Amino acid sequence: MNMNCQLYEKMALDFYKPGHRYYESLFQGLREEVEEVIEAETSENVLDELGDVLWYITIIASGLGASLDKVMMRNINKLERRTLSGKNT
Repeated sequence: MNMNCQLYEKMALDFYKPGHRYYESLFQGLREEVEEVIEAETSENVLDELGDVLWYITIIASGLGASLDKVMMRNINKLERRTLSGKNT
């Protein structure tokens, strides 16, 4: 299956069920998943944990009325502004 942002968002949101231990605190869940990325010992573990981070980012963005496309575009625009202003470090 070839994945794109819209398909991923739909599938990720299908798994969003209020009541999961972190769903009431999405930012806490995101924090814990980022810590798991940092602590991962293999590249496979890093990729698995990055997927969990992406899931939380998707759910949080959706709650703010934003798509992953919008988040990515805002990030690219920010990086471009930093590069133009010489703050790309």
